[in-house]
Amino acid sequence: MSQKKLYSFADHPDHKARLPAWRDEWIANAMSTAPMTADDRAACVEALRGMYEAAGLPWHGRVVFVPAPFVLRCAAGFAAAVWWGRKNPKNDATDAATRDATRDATRVATHVATDDATYVATDVATYVATDDATYVATDDATRVATDDVTRDATGDVTRDATYVATYVATDVATDDATYVATRDDQSRWYVVRGDMRACADSLGVGRFGLLCAHLADRMWQGGNQWSGWPAYLSFFRHVARLPIDYSKWAHWETLARRSGPRVVHPEFCIVSDRPEVLRVDAQNRPHCEDGPFCRWRDGSALYSVHGVRVPAWIVEHPDRITVALIDAEQNTEVRRVMIARYGVEKFVRSGGAELVHEDVARDGTPRRLWRRPVPDDDPVVVVEVHNSTPEPDGSVRIYVNRVHPELRPLFADRLGEPQALTCHNAVASRSGLRGEEYAPEVET
Repeated sequence: MSQKKLYSFADHPDHKARLPAWRDEWIANAMSTAPMTADDRAACVEALRGMYEAAGLPWHGRVVFVPAPFVLRCAAGFAAAVWWGRKNPKNDATDAATRDATRDATRVATHVATDDATYVATDVATYVATDDATYVATDDATRVATDDVTRDATGDVTRDATYVATYVATDVATDDATYVATRDDQSRWYVVRGDMRACADSLGVGRFGLLCAHLADRMWQGGNQWSGWPAYLSFFRHVARLPIDYSKWAHWETLARRSGPRVVHPEFCIVSDRPEVLRVDAQNRPHCEDGPFCRWRDGSALYSVHGVRVPAWIVEHPDRITVALIDAEQNTEVRRVMIARYGVEKFVRSGGAELVHEDVARDGTPRRLWRRPVPDDDPVVVVEVHNSTPEPDGSVRIYVNRVHPELRPLFADRLGEPQALTCHNAVASRSGLRGEEYAPEVET
């Protein structure tokens, strides 16, 4: 039997018109770098209490605020290890660093009993009610429209920037911390402060605590970085005003608007602040060429250039890049970033480049096509052209432009077919044309 349609954009065109503004509001929330205020922290404590009550769980009243997700993850793992030790006094935590003990500390006692419970009682329950109110078996346009314009729009940002910043990066960082002391090391794409192994040892949880930190995602929830679902659900709460009881879900929305990610546990909650720097490129990819794309107030930071995670030193000290280091780099994406920062022309002229073709342009200026092999990757191919108009001092400016290794023309949505490696075809390909199609009266 089909569901009764309770709501449709067809009946509320004014609601549909508000989707772009709603999307932008939640994208701004996901990208916020505002520090948490005292009012934010007070509101978060009340929201957390409300979530536990909504889930039928006893409220412990222990809430700690930390400056960054890395601190959140380690603190949560160490605290989980401490509480596990208190409940299992006959087991030495240093000897209990086993799969079962770590599972008990971070999953059995938390994910099932707390994380799942608060999530289901607040977020999931509201989603189900919203879906029931908007979904029609033969016409789900309303649900698709709101998904596409609100949840997916914010997801483009949070998945590529803030989600990476708070989840993936800390997972990598604590994975290393499980085995070695974490320190300010610019050979990694993340920079964190402090020695986590020493901290774990000082708390008496040792490697067991580090293992719990490694698995802290089992206790991980929401925050402003996960704005996709709240964008979707809050639209129907505040704009469409569906006849749904939002009293429980309101706690989740408050936390999404006023804090970073959090950890929930039967005995404590830990909440992270937002970053102080968060930058993306025009395609919403994590990006910054003169510093970390994401940095928190404790100094922990993440580095990426157009979505490629790169060691911090490549961004902070590009002067250290050499041809030998470029050739030795195993990651092809990182190597391409290194070439771009080193300078394509400089890289080609530094040695090993082959002159593939040379000719004379219609204006009489010389052109050369160079090809420089790169280990385990496509070669770097550039076309060298001369400005037909001399500079005021009489000199002639030379330009070296990178082209596709097979001189494929770049169209709006695809690459064209390969062409013969000639200077004319190389110049044409940069205009999205094949050589036979390219015949300008004047080249600039």
